[in-house]
Amino acid sequence: MRSKHHTTYAAIPFLIFGMILITAFFLKYFQPRLPEVLQHWAEHLSIALIVAVVIGLTYEYTSHLFREEILKNLLHDSQEQVYQALQAYSVLTPVEVFRLLKEIASQINQTPTLMYPARPESNEYTFTESMDFFDTLVNMRPKEIVNILGTWIEPKSHKNLKYLASDFIGKYQLTEIAEELRRQAEPILQMGNLTEDDRGWVLNYVWAYSRCEKPMYKTLGDVMRTTSDHEIEKWILFLPVQMPSLELANMVNDYLERDTSIADDNLLLVIQAVASLHRAEMTNGVALLKKFPNRFGPHHQDDVERIWRNYALEPEELKGIFLQA
Repeated sequence: MRSKHHTTYAAIPFLIFGMILITAFFLKYFQPRLPEVLQHWAEHLSIALIVAVVIGLTYEYTSHLFREEILKNLLHDSQEQVYQALQAYSVLTPVEVFRLLKEIASQINQTPTLMYPARPESNEYTFTESMDFFDTLVNMRPKEIVNILGTWIEPKSHKNLKYLASDFIGKYQLTEIAEELRRQAEPILQMGNLTEDDRGWVLNYVWAYSRCEKPMYKTLGDVMRTTSDHEIEKWILFLPVQMPSLELANMVNDYLERDTSIADDNLLLVIQAVASLHRAEMTNGVALLKKFPNRFGPHHQDDVERIWRNYALEPEELKGIFLQA
């Protein structure tokens, strides 16, 4: 917005020069009437003032041209940057970006994921560790992205596309298409005996849908409490490592409260999940582990201290929390 005082401020130098010039002519006009001792002084002063006005006006005009040139250059640079940004934006539309992602995801043997870290001993790999671009894209063009992802989660889609699509839906809580994930995954999950090919995308569908429901993770929590599938438990127990939250901390607590036994390797995953939640300040990990001494034995002591160190935590606070032999 143009300043209301712009014209006033711009006229100030010329007003000052005008006053100086009037003073010079005033001295020149009254010089003959002044005492002789002052006439010589008045003449020199009037000439000096006139010269000052000429020099000042010349300087002001030159400075104005210089400032105008600088402004033009800055404006040109700014226009160039905006033009380049608009060019990039016109190329990197959601359609183009997700078309490229689709080609990559469909042609590789590994399962791409947005989550970090990727699950160890699995075929997953983290697609990108910097999500700033996708954060902006989803925020600016959500409807287009929802439409694109809707085609990725069709039943006949490649399993990698299903997995990556549900990552986007869950991470950004795209509730518009979350129900379709539940509709597809729930019957397969209830049948049991998930195949290796189906387990990843089916569980990711459940996770993504559950992140969009209220209360969050209700469905996923129900699965965790009722399943007897070791691999499903293992898959869910890695979520707190990727996305620590209060809801997942409560889920781990409920898991440990179950009456059924827990495999030793999954107990190690529990310790890792608790360490991640503790570091993220989503739970008091020490208190949580102390709450279930019946789940752990002395042989876990070295493992829990090692895991605690991996998360830059103090293993000393865990001394003696397990049952003694």
